[in-house]
Amino acid sequence: MTKWTKRCLFLSLYAGILPIFFHLDSSTILAQGTETTHLTQTSSSNDGNDPSFEASTIAEEVSTEAIWFGFGEEVSIATRHETPITKAPSIVTVITAEEIKNSGYRTFAEILRTVPGFEILKDGAFGTVYPVVRGLKGSEHIRVMLNGHLVNNPLSGAVFSIFDDFPVENIKKIEIIRGPGSALYGENAFTAVINIITKDARDIDGVRVSSGYGSFDTYDENIVFGKKYGKVDISGMARYRQTSGFDGIVESDNQTRIDNVLSPFGFPAASQAPGGVDDWRQEYDLNLKTVYKDFYLEGWYINKNQGPFIGPQSALTDESSIESNYVFCDAGYKKTFEERLTLKPRIYYDQFDINTYIESFPEGSTLPLDTNGDGSYDTFKTYPDGLIGNGKVTEKVAGIEVPFDYKLFDGNTITMGMEYRLINQTNIRYSSNFNPATMDPLNSVRDFSDTYPFLKEATRRIWSVYLQDTWDITDTLNLTLGARHDQYNDFGGATSPRSGLTWAFKKNASLKLLYGEAFRAPSFLEMFTTNQPAIQGNEDLDPETIKTYEVGLSYQFNKYVTSSINFFNNDIKDLIVRRTMESNQNTLRYENFGDARIQGIETETRVDITKGNYVFLNYTFQNPEDDDGNDLPFVTKHKGNIGVNVHHWKYMNTNLSTFVSGRRFREEDDTRSDLPAYALVNLSVIGEKFFKTMEIQGTVYNLLDKDYSDPGPVSIPEDLPRPGRTFFVGLSYQF
Repeated sequence: MTKWTKRCLFLSLYAGILPIFFHLDSSTILAQGTETTHLTQTSSSNDGNDPSFEASTIAEEVSTEAIWFGFGEEVSIATRHETPITKAPSIVTVITAEEIKNSGYRTFAEILRTVPGFEILKDGAFGTVYPVVRGLKGSEHIRVMLNGHLVNNPLSGAVFSIFDDFPVENIKKIEIIRGPGSALYGENAFTAVINIITKDARDIDGVRVSSGYGSFDTYDENIVFGKKYGKVDISGMARYRQTSGFDGIVESDNQTRIDNVLSPFGFPAASQAPGGVDDWRQEYDLNLKTVYKDFYLEGWYINKNQGPFIGPQSALTDESSIESNYVFCDAGYKKTFEERLTLKPRIYYDQFDINTYIESFPEGSTLPLDTNGDGSYDTFKTYPDGLIGNGKVTEKVAGIEVPFDYKLFDGNTITMGMEYRLINQTNIRYSSNFNPATMDPLNSVRDFSDTYPFLKEATRRIWSVYLQDTWDITDTLNLTLGARHDQYNDFGGATSPRSGLTWAFKKNASLKLLYGEAFRAPSFLEMFTTNQPAIQGNEDLDPETIKTYEVGLSYQFNKYVTSSINFFNNDIKDLIVRRTMESNQNTLRYENFGDARIQGIETETRVDITKGNYVFLNYTFQNPEDDDGNDLPFVTKHKGNIGVNVHHWKYMNTNLSTFVSGRRFREEDDTRSDLPAYALVNLSVIGEKFFKTMEIQGTVYNLLDKDYSDPGPVSIPEDLPRPGRTFFVGLSYQF
């Protein structure tokens, strides 16, 4: 028996044995108040007035639906129309508003840490966090949507620079696909697809005001509103958040290393290390959604200002700031004709405005430079005011999509769609206090937008078409086949097929056999970066591609306990990385270089004891390797969550959860030891209903004050410090 087979067997046993201890009841689960998908044909001899016949027919319909034991929890993310979770042709996780509230988490990124296969790490260069999903890091590999609207930024392909602090008060639920989703959604749907669904007028029915204070002078103020006025539904939110940010100490940085090299030549030290990281943040969020009959109009605005944490050159400074403004407007229509054809056309517009003011090196820094690109330093230049660059760019996106569902016959739904997107990169401005061509210091910040822009203006046009067929072959067997083709004007096309077979082989168990392909389009930064001494874009890049095989088994032991185990295998090609140019050893260039293979197993168990009292556990094992068999950097092989929620009194709810991560590996040329394993314990307590609709919540994060770090570059020897014990206290009231 191979080592891998032994691991698989052990994990399978783990997933199966654990729920046995919670085997409390074996009663059959029946549907209540749900529609049935299949209708039993009536006999020609029945006149429709036989109560016994009607009862037996209803019972049979209920039994058919109960076969898919997760039918009470439906999702649309897997097929673009409502489907029971266990029947959906994807590995799906749903996080509800109640679970979010109970956990005490305040931002979207924090919630994702509880999902199997996910880990959230800090970026030292620009202060954002980024996910590691099924062994692959970077938010450019996941597609994030807000009420079905794509919010990834075309500049980098990423999303967490704006959405890591996205508020949770207005979230109704979060639907997550683990695995490829390009067959339905196109670009960025590489290792995961996430759809944040916000509350509508019926969910809110009034105004909810909340305010809170936490560690590092964190203030969080929210107003969520929703009301139905005749045929018009209006809902939305307004939010303000500010924090001085975690003040962790960096003992030594990149400037420290440079100072040590230059000290024998008489140059004074300039490093600000030991010193604190720069993690302050300020954010405004506004949302308004209006629905009239079959029409809807929705708009979002986010303004975010933040510090860079450390900075892109891994040197502590004190003058950097990053401002992002994001706005989108989405208008659409949904209409069903004769209960067979559902049409859902929409048009949308997005605009991302980014203003990055970065002091890369501190005041008085001296840099050794290689002016001829031969790999040897031949001159030294001193920057009295530090090394400053200010880049501004606007990304504009306009699009139209026309999808529709057609019920070809009972149990068979065809989904088709066409989409066109126009993306413009424009309004590029660049200024610096050094000459971008020679690196000579200047006595002031000057405008080089016309002579040395840091990006090229670019236009991307995308034509897309997709087709999917979901077919209930029998009451217990469902087949999904689909494909999408996206045609780009700047690098060509990408075709993404998928197939999924789901089988309810027992009334309370289902098996999924899944295959899918996906791609990640090269971002504008990767293709069009120019006039930079350190990094160059590459307009000849191909998209990254992935092929994923998955096997998923779900079993509901009784009405209390549900478990699942999933196996996945990812084959990844043409990863986009930065490599040193042969013609210039000073410059890194984006290239398609290297492949990866990632295998893993995810297990989940949930025990719903009584209403509001539940236990959840999940564990992920993954084996991420490059094409030479080396472990992928910054990725752990083991991670998991365990938590318990206790609603022991009608006035109080308590939630205790723990996230555990195994050791994380270094890059191949990094001689430091791997980062050690760590565990984070969070405790949240809610007091409710003691005075009308008032709620008070207190949460302690990292309850045991665990000292841990996220992976940092070699120039930060002790890695990136992360917060110890912190707290947040909030008060809310519903009018």
